[in-house]
Amino acid sequence: MSQETPRERFRKVIRHEQPERMPYVFAEPRASTFAAWRKQGLSEEQQSRWDDFIGADGSMGIGMFYLGPLPPYEEKLIEEKDNKRIWTDCMGATRIDAINQPTSGFATRSYLRFPVESREDWEAMKFRYDPHTPARTVPADAPERYRSMNPDVYRQYHAGTCWRELVGRCNNSRVPVNAGCWGPYWAVRDWAGFLGLSIMIKDQPELVHDMMEHWTWFIMELFDEPLRRIKVDHFCLGEDMAFKTQAMLSPADMRQFMLPRYERLYSFFKERGVETVTMDSDGYNGQILDVFYPGALDGINPIEIAAGNEPEVFLQEYPGIFLQGGIDKRELRFTRERVRAEVVRRYRAARRYGGYIPTVDHGVPPDIPLRNFLYMVELIKGFANGEDLETYEPPCELEEELGPIEEMFDPKKAVQEAYGH
Repeated sequence: MSQETPRERFRKVIRHEQPERMPYVFAEPRASTFAAWRKQGLSEEQQSRWDDFIGADGSMGIGMFYLGPLPPYEEKLIEEKDNKRIWTDCMGATRIDAINQPTSGFATRSYLRFPVESREDWEAMKFRYDPHTPARTVPADAPERYRSMNPDVYRQYHAGTCWRELVGRCNNSRVPVNAGCWGPYWAVRDWAGFLGLSIMIKDQPELVHDMMEHWTWFIMELFDEPLRRIKVDHFCLGEDMAFKTQAMLSPADMRQFMLPRYERLYSFFKERGVETVTMDSDGYNGQILDVFYPGALDGINPIEIAAGNEPEVFLQEYPGIFLQGGIDKRELRFTRERVRAEVVRRYRAARRYGGYIPTVDHGVPPDIPLRNFLYMVELIKGFANGEDLETYEPPCELEEELGPIEEMFDPKKAVQEAYGH
């Protein structure tokens, strides 16, 4: 029986030390995934205590930190037709959403216009991003003001527990303590849009510098006192700044616009005792790591295999890096032999190099069968405990607790039910 806490195990992995066993980390299903799995035998009670049911080590956050505009922009409905809604959201973007989402948690949307197109737009908006607005960390008195048509969780106001109430629990926690926020690229892209930001970098570079500088200051002001009071193991900066084969910014532009801010943020976090600082970016991560590791990041996730990432290559090329992810979610759709081969491959790299927690390489989509996912969970537990990669087969005890299968997920049916055709 391991005497280490999950927090101690996590810290050993990020330091490339050897824990008594590896952490049990499996990634999170989303709403449509749970809905599909309820038809595959998952009970309401099992879903309600999901982490306990699968035996995840778990983690905890440091409380509510709202990053959007305060006051929010007024939402405006422009048009609704069939399953299409055109509207302006609380962040000032005009967009098109599916009214009925075919796969809730994986929003179907596109953008028409963003609030910042010029220096004048930015100056008019800047006051909405004051890090000292109390409602960012203290739940608003009237949260109904923030009810929204928005299917995107990250772009909504969510009341939560103030960090001040969690200081003792976090500092005495047995599980890893995590925190995070949008990084400078993500924030400015939300304001100007991907295309708008890409053009601004060439046509209005000083405006981009100003916006990224403001967001860097915003982060440091918002998290200064909390990080002085709470010991955080992992701070993650969300960027999602890569395509399938390369980053959304050239390495030269990353160095010009982002690297100086990341170096300051990295020093800021480290001075406040944060154990590891990572970036969350979908897509291909190699160019990002070439620019930011090791002086401005300790690691990256989720290491999407479909985008050409290879955990073993990164562990070789960037000694000392911390990786999390890298189990190809596409392989989990098929036979157990393919699931096993994928998990074995990632655990072989984790054992050889250290500093790597294999888990699903993004949100768990609904086309992954529940029984395959639970098979992966038990494989990970076995390999985390040191079982032989070549011979171990899990007992599949979790599957025995499921009810009967009523229906497997059908993406065509999900689209038909949402759109009516």
